[in-house]
Amino acid sequence: MLNNKGFTLIELLSIVVILSIIIALTVPNIGKQINKSEEENKSILNKKIENASHIYASKYFASELVNCNDDTCKISFTLNDLERDGLIKLDDDECPNDRKKKIIIKYSDGIKYNYDLNCYNK
Repeated sequence: MLNNKGFTLIELLSIVVILSIIIALTVPNIGKQINKSEEENKSILNKKIENASHIYASKYFASELVNCNDDTCKISFTLNDLERDGLIKLDDDECPNDRKKKIIIKYSDGIKYNYDLNCYNK
């Protein structure tokens, strides 16, 4: 009698085909999930900067904002200022080139926070 221990070539090929199909279906989904998480991180970082800007402006520039009567009122500070004050904590790879760029707050029909940061170009 033959002692058959092992798989036939057909069985092995069918396993390879099944695994290939599973991989082909999951790889695009993984890429989409990575892109989605990066977009969420951008949104969270923007919100974090916006909230820290509100607090910083209220803490150091409240009288300027309250006493402002026209559209020429504006204050500015940087991400370094927000981080030094302990309002945000940025990782080393977050906004590496924008830490000294100004965050400008203008008074115009209410308070407008305006900043142009490229925190995501790594």
